[in-house]
Amino acid sequence: MNFFIARQAIFNREGKRVAYEVFLRKENVPQEYPKEVPFNKATSIVIETILEKGIGRIGEGKRVMINASMDFLINKAIESLESHRLIIDVIEPQIPIGEILHRQILNAIDKHTRNGVLFGINEKYLGNEKMASLFDKTHIILVDANRLTTKVVEMAKTAKKTLLISKIENDKHYIKAVEFGDLFQGIYLESPMPLGESKIAPYLKTTLLKLLKLVYNAQSPKELADVISTDVGMSAKILRFVNSAFYSPLKEIKSVEQACAVMGLKSLKNFILTMAMSDHLSMENPELWKKSLVRAIIAQKLAEIKDPKHESDAYLMGLFSLIDEILNVDKLSFLSDIKVGQEIIEGYIGKNAFLKSILDYSVEMEERSETLLGAENPEEDETLIKLEKLTGIDRQKLLYIIRSALDTLETMLKV
Repeated sequence: MNFFIARQAIFNREGKRVAYEVFLRKENVPQEYPKEVPFNKATSIVIETILEKGIGRIGEGKRVMINASMDFLINKAIESLESHRLIIDVIEPQIPIGEILHRQILNAIDKHTRNGVLFGINEKYLGNEKMASLFDKTHIILVDANRLTTKVVEMAKTAKKTLLISKIENDKHYIKAVEFGDLFQGIYLESPMPLGESKIAPYLKTTLLKLLKLVYNAQSPKELADVISTDVGMSAKILRFVNSAFYSPLKEIKSVEQACAVMGLKSLKNFILTMAMSDHLSMENPELWKKSLVRAIIAQKLAEIKDPKHESDAYLMGLFSLIDEILNVDKLSFLSDIKVGQEIIEGYIGKNAFLKSILDYSVEMEERSETLLGAENPEEDETLIKLEKLTGIDRQKLLYIIRSALDTLETMLKV
C-alpha cells in the first residue's frame, strides 16, 4: 500500500509559520485520508517518517504536530521524538478505554508534558467523557473553521488555551478566524507539502510470533536476526529504522545481522515488542493481545514459584492462549506449524497437567484482575481465596503477581 506523507504549515497572528502538521493522505487523492489504514497504524507511519527525515528538518526548527489517538499516548514510540519539538493532537480512542488504561494515559500525558510536549484536542471530541477528561491537560483547542462559534471561543479564553483554527479554505473562513483565533491552518493559507511516499512493508504474523517466542530467551542479536532475515517485510522494516535519522549511522547498514548488532539485544527486543503492540493496536480486537500478554506474564511468574524449569513454556502457554481468536486459526495446527514445543501443545490438550493448571490459573487471574485491583478488600475475594488453596501461593503474592503483570504490560506498551 502506498501513501502520501505531507506537512502543512500552522501560522500565528503575524502570519509567521510557527509549526508544521505531518499527516497521511491517499497517494492519488491528497485531500483525503486513506481510510483503509487504521489511525494508530497511520501514527506509527508518520513517526517512522519523522525519525527517518529528522524532526528538525521537517519542522525547520519549529514544532511538529502529529495526530495520535488517546490510546496511542502510552506507546513508547512517541518518546523517540524530541519532546520540545512536538505537539500531539489527540483524537478519539481506537479501542475501549477502561479505568486502568485511562489512568495510564493520564500519567503518560503528565510525563510527556513535563518533558516539553504540547497537547491539543479538537472541540468536537469534548462531548466524549474520556476525551473531555484530557481538557485540563491540553494546551491547544483545535476547531474547524466551519465549526467556529462564540461558545468555542469563550471556552478557550476562559480556560486560557491557545485556539488553533484549522481547515481555513476561503475568505469568509479567514476573516472570522483572525478575529478570534491564535493559530491558523488551511489551504487558504498554504496547501499541504509532500514529504514523499510511504510504503507499508508487510510482514508475516508468524514471523512476529516466532520473534515473541524468542524475545525473552535470546542471548544474542544474531538469534533474532536469523528469524528476521527470513521475512522480507520485517527485514525492510528494521533496515529502514536503523538507517534512519534516529540512529544516524556513519555508513549505511546493508544487512539484517549488522542492523541487529548495531541496535544491541535490549533495543532489538524492545523494537520487536513495539511492533507487536503497535500491531495489536491496529487489530479489530486489540484487547485480545493485551489479555494474552497479561496471561503470559502471570503464567511465567506462577511457574517461577511452582517449578522454574517450566517458566518459558508457561509464558508461551499464556501468550498463545487466544491465538485462535486473534488470527482466526486452529490453535493446535498453528502452533505445530510454528514448531512450538510439544509440552506446550500437551498443556493445551491436558496431557501436561502442570502447564494446563498454570494456564487455567493465569486465565482466571487475568479475567479477574480489574475487579480484584479495584476492590476495597481484594484479599477477601472468593476467587482469590480459591486460587490460594489451589496454587498453594499466598493471596497477597497472587495480588502482587497480577499488579506486576499489568505494570509489565504498561512497560511493553511504552517500549
